Amino acid sequence: MSEKGLAIVISTGTEEKMVMLGVLTQTAVNLEMPLRIFVTGTALKLFLKDGYKKEPIPPEGFPEFMKELRDGLARVKFEGWHELLKNAVKEGGVKVYACSLMSSALNKHKEDFDPMIEDIVGATNFMIQSAESQIIVL
Repeated sequence: MSEKGLAIVISTGTEEKMVMLGVLTQTAVNLEMPLRIFVTGTALKLFLKDGYKKEPIPPEGFPEFMKELRDGLARVKFEGWHELLKNAVKEGGVKVYACSLMSSALNKHKEDFDPMIEDIVGATNFMIQSAESQIIVL
């Protein structure tokens, strides 16, 4: 059925949420916590093949802050959310799933997604897999 750990639902592909997703993913790996990620909403486009090369959506009302954040992340040599997730999936213990409803609505299939996407699943499947996990929604 399910395994204790962490489950993250990422529904908004804004820049700061993608950074947080990368940080939480790397933290779960460092703590050897099993992690499942459910990608839906506007975040889905960033998980299409080469989608990570597109700029995440900047949050409304924070242009100066986001410029400062980007500059700061470059200064501290932040690897980027995609690199952190890709490495975490390779190390094991991290599973990334695309939402079946959003994928169907956008006519996207498994081959349209980044290789880190393990499968396209529904919310029910994800919730059953995550029943014993702490769920975080970004």
